[in-house]
Amino acid sequence: MKITEITNSLPLFYATVRVITADSAWTLRTEIHAEGPTQARQLLTAIYGEGSVMSLSLNEDGGTQTLTTDQLKLKSMADQKVLISQRQREERARQKLARAQKTMQLANAARVG
Repeated sequence: MKITEITNSLPLFYATVRVITADSAWTLRTEIHAEGPTQARQLLTAIYGEGSVMSLSLNEDGGTQTLTTDQLKLKSMADQKVLISQRQREERARQKLARAQKTMQLANAARVG
């Protein structure tokens, strides 16, 4: 666990969700703590079902930003793009390290042999 996880609490998101029961459909407001809007949307979708999140808002520095479903989709895609870029950098670094280790093994084998 990191110290920032203890000292900095997760942001609070407010959401409007559609809840469908056997005989009725309700629109409710709820709140959820998450690292970002993508994670908040995924958590709410897991709780209330696919297509149930109608809007999501975050209270930042006293102002409230409401994201529509289309904005949430775009934000999710942007977050995924950043995550993929990060994974790509990590994979390149891993491959570079593996090549360097292989070179070291060959150099040591040539020196010993």
